[in-house]
Amino acid sequence: MIADLNALVCRGHLDVAIKLSATLPDVPGTCVVCNVHGVRPDFLAVGSAAAALPEAQREASFDKGAYFLGKAIWTKGYRALFDELSDARAREGGGGGAAGAGAGAAEMMPTVHTYGSGRDAQEIRDAVSAGGLPVVVHAGTDHAGKALHGYRVFVNPSTSEVLCTATAEALAMGKRVLIPRHPSNAFFEQFGNAVLYEERAQLVPLLRDALATPPAPLTPKELYLLSWEAGTERLLDAALLTASRAPLSAEPLLSALAYRFHWLISAQPFADAWYEFAGATPQHAAWRDRLAAAVGGADAPSPSVP
Repeated sequence: MIADLNALVCRGHLDVAIKLSATLPDVPGTCVVCNVHGVRPDFLAVGSAAAALPEAQREASFDKGAYFLGKAIWTKGYRALFDELSDARAREGGGGGAAGAGAGAAEMMPTVHTYGSGRDAQEIRDAVSAGGLPVVVHAGTDHAGKALHGYRVFVNPSTSEVLCTATAEALAMGKRVLIPRHPSNAFFEQFGNAVLYEERAQLVPLLRDALATPPAPLTPKELYLLSWEAGTERLLDAALLTASRAPLSAEPLLSALAYRFHWLISAQPFADAWYEFAGATPQHAAWRDRLAAAVGGADAPSPSVP
């Protein structure tokens, strides 16, 4: 029902729908996939400063290894990261636990520091402890904080994002990013410091390679692509109506009907009837009050979109 209502609103009000990535469903009319996002200037300042350093000094400045940053809920990618670290250890002879015959192999696994706070934080800590995983868990912090500047690789196995802002921020700070090839990450494929893997089993080998290789200095074009200025330019370009993009007004009857119906269910007395049907709390309990609001009663609230 919600999908149908969204389609109705888009049919009645939009000419072009802009999706941050192809992970989002299409809606009626013209759909354009375009990242119209940017990052804060302080992230870009970190990346610019790193790019200006001599090569040896820049390499030495990224001395903290690998990290992951995300809200401490399992769906943000923690489960995928932990599962692959555990599977990689088993493939390399590390066994299934923290101790045992394969403990030496486990010690050679790259360590990943995670930063995040949220409802699953304790479960995440327990999973790391129970599995003896090469993970150090930290509370959430500002991604632009100095404590995170020295990390060389941002690893993010999540495929639940529409477009991961933390990945863009890590790129802006001049880091390498290790991410799966997925529609949510398509925008990042153009960056020299992006390392993409096809299968999850590639994560640990590619992480080792990324840790052994210093990030390349960001080019002026890459810095610009991550800015809000560039995001705004992409928004204007994506929203442009050209001859090849027929607006919804090319179907005036359908668009007009969708607009009128949406207006109808957003106005009294029908708005409160819709609220009740959808399980929400109506503004007026009685139809008499709804009718009074419809004809402009003194205390009648203005119509709102349900």
